[in-house]
This record gives sequence, structure tokens and C-alpha cells, in this order.
Amino acid sequence: MKPLYEKYRPMTWDVVAGQDKVINSLLTLRDRSGFGGRAIWLTGLSGTGKSTIARLIAADVAEADFVTELDAETLTPNMVQDIEAESRYSAFGKGGRVYIVNEAHGLKWRTVRQLLVTLERVPAHVVWIFTTTVDGQETFEGCEDSGPLMSRCLVYHLARRGVADAMATRLKTGASEQGLDGRDIKDYVRLLYDCKLNMRAAWQRIEAGEMLP
Repeated sequence: MKPLYEKYRPMTWDVVAGQDKVINSLLTLRDRSGFGGRAIWLTGLSGTGKSTIARLIAADVAEADFVTELDAETLTPNMVQDIEAESRYSAFGKGGRVYIVNEAHGLKWRTVRQLLVTLERVPAHVVWIFTTTVDGQETFEGCEDSGPLMSRCLVYHLARRGVADAMATRLKTGASEQGLDGRDIKDYVRLLYDCKLNMRAAWQRIEAGEMLP
């Protein structure tokens, strides 16, 4: 069986908890011109939905076989060049290709330099998505200024205020479905704050039985 944080990971836009502003902005972008041909930067606290939102964008654009997740620290300039060469060709099914770069604040300066070139010419069927837990990132390792890279991305800051009630409702519903619920909604709000709004960590504590009577 999947752990609860995977079982209850949102598979559709309408069940993402607490990020209405970002979701509405992204859906407006999708409906107006589509996600393709762009780089998208998602920043926020750990466990607030960056990976979920990245995967929802990817699902709109590409089949699962053409979604590649990468770790920023191990991404090299040569790998970026290889991806650019590969992405010139549309894929099967939905036609798109998506490259998700996780922990983007770990990008090395040589990789950033290559990305500056690559992101200037993203094909219409391709999306680059960068996720990071570092809010307002100003510099990368060995790189004096992140401005040139950030200016090539559409930047979305995931909310950290006013999100606990929606997230707590999601947790309580899931816990009830799993026979793990025995607490008031305020206890789920408290759990979230104990977990620093990290849904993944909250699901783990629920699965361990913390919210039983």
C-alpha cells in the first residue's frame, strides 16, 4: 500500500488544498495560452504542494513517459544541452515534454549559464519547471545573481498564510476514510503548525495513529 501522503496527493487541480491563488493563476495561464514554451518557478515551504502542482502541470502537457524529474545539484551543463537536443522533437500522445528540476536553489553556476541559453528557446511543446523551498532566492551556489535566470521564468510563490484550515479539512477527511480520525478539526490545525504546514509530515503522523482518540 502507498503511504497516506502519496495516496492523498491531489490528482486534479480542484483538490489542491490552500493554494487557490496560485492554482487560479496557473489555470488562467493554461486556458489563455497553455503551459508550453515556458519555464515555471514554484517556491514555497516544504510539503505545501510544489511537487503536486508541478506534476499537475506536467499531466496537462505530457504523457507520464515524457515527464523527467531532475535533481538540481546533479544537473550539469552537458545534461541541459542533451535535454535541449532531445526536446526539439515532440513526444507521443499529448505531444509535450516536461522537465522538473527539484531543489532548484542547488543549481551550480555553470548549469545556470547553460540554462540562460536554453530557456531563451524553449519549444512550444516543452515546459521546464523549477521547484525550491527557498523563498525569495537571491543567489545560487557560486552564482552572484539569480536575476537573469528568474527573469526567464514565470514565478509562483505558494501561500503560507491562511492555508491551515483548508489543509486541515483535507487531512481530517482522509483520516476519517482510513479509520484514523478521532480528533476535532482544531487538532488538525495544530498538527499542521507543529509540522510547519508540511502536509507530507502531517500525513505521516496521522498514519502513525497520532489523531486517534
